[in-house]
Amino acid sequence: MSDQTATGPAAPSPAPLPPTPAAPMTNGLAIAALVLGILAVFFFWIPFLGWIPALTGLILGLVAMQRPEGRGMAVGGVVCSGIAIAIKVWFWVMLIGAFGAFHAFHHHAW
Repeated sequence: MSDQTATGPAAPSPAPLPPTPAAPMTNGLAIAALVLGILAVFFFWIPFLGWIPALTGLILGLVAMQRPEGRGMAVGGVVCSGIAIAIKVWFWVMLIGAFGAFHAFHHHAW
C-alpha cells in the first residue's frame, strides 16, 4: 500500500445561512398600557385605587402609540383605559345621585 500525499479537490464551502429574522420588537409601554387598561375595567368600582390603573394605562398607551412596534396593544390599552374612566365616572355619578335621592326622600318623607 502506498502513502498518498496528494490532496483531492477542495471541499466546497458551505452555503452561507440566510440571516435569521430578528425577533419582532415589543413595546413594553404598550404591554403595560394594555394590562393596566384591562385591570382598570375590572377595578372601576374601587374609590381611589381604581383611578391609578386607568390613568396610568391611558398615559402609557398614548406614549406607546408614538412608537411603531406594539401599536395595536397601545391602542387597546388606551381604549380599555378610556372605557374604564367613562364607566368609573358614570358609576360614581349614579351612586352619588342615588345617595342624594335617598337622603332627600328620607328627610322629606313624613
